[in-house]
Amino acid sequence: MKKSLIALAALAATAAFAQSSVTISGSISTGLSKTGAAGSKAVVTNLGGGANALNIVTVEDLGGGLKGGFDSQIRFLANSGDIGSSGDATGTALFHGANAYVGGAFGTVRVGKIVEASNCAFDPWGCTGGASLSGGLTGGTTGLVAASTTANAVGYATPTIAGFSASYTTSVSTRTYERQVLSLNYSNGPVAVQYLERQGGANVTTATGTAGADDNSKARSIAGSYDFGVAKLSVGNTVNKAATTGATSGDITTVGVSVPMGVYTILAGYAKDKKQAAATDTKTALGVNYALSKRTTLGADVFKDEKIGGNGYTLRVRHTF
Repeated sequence: MKKSLIALAALAATAAFAQSSVTISGSISTGLSKTGAAGSKAVVTNLGGGANALNIVTVEDLGGGLKGGFDSQIRFLANSGDIGSSGDATGTALFHGANAYVGGAFGTVRVGKIVEASNCAFDPWGCTGGASLSGGLTGGTTGLVAASTTANAVGYATPTIAGFSASYTTSVSTRTYERQVLSLNYSNGPVAVQYLERQGGANVTTATGTAGADDNSKARSIAGSYDFGVAKLSVGNTVNKAATTGATSGDITTVGVSVPMGVYTILAGYAKDKKQAAATDTKTALGVNYALSKRTTLGADVFKDEKIGGNGYTLRVRHTF
């Protein structure tokens, strides 16, 4: 009898453990890059924010169709190994995102530090590398909206219904202007469309809720893509509004295309910012990916961002796990 009870207890413990899981995943993207600025030279560089990250996610089956857990991301600088996460007063946060969540048929609710939605899916380079249309060179022509992190936050994401989904995140802190990110999405077959809106400045918020960049700046993006099979075409427009005045500080239109050719993928892109002077308003890029495997990719790009200066290039490698 005692052995039977012990066996039943062990079985129950095993069943309970099976209802919880921990997933660790991540990626690294690095290489040699030259910006094209006068006097610049090629250096080993960090390519992309979320492209260099370690993700730790737990899931527990709560029963009745509910699940809960911990969702986190640690970002790092691939060229140095240093912490690359944002969201605190010093810019050295261990976790770029760290939140508890509960989800079910109603959607998912999160509380904590939440990684924001972005428009990177409509960039052939996925916001990584100097050639990226949306998140490339510092000081250059970019159309990136949100894609940072919201600390001291609550968020809600709907389930996907007939291709439609939405998410909303807001800080709840002592800020004068809470940082808010709204994403409305449609994805069905070859078509994908997104409306993305961000209000409030960069969220460098401390544990006490004191904001280091508390302003009322705004940005919004409308983007869409169509996958023809032989090529995927993406178009988008991003408008940035300055803090205080609300004047338009950026009006960027992007066009991108990716063409799969077996283990090769050709990338091309064009971006134009109508708020820049005629000689500094355009970015063009051309690149190629070579898939060594499903997880490891080599790539090379050439690009010119008029706001930066001359021609630049990137030689890169990316690995996911």
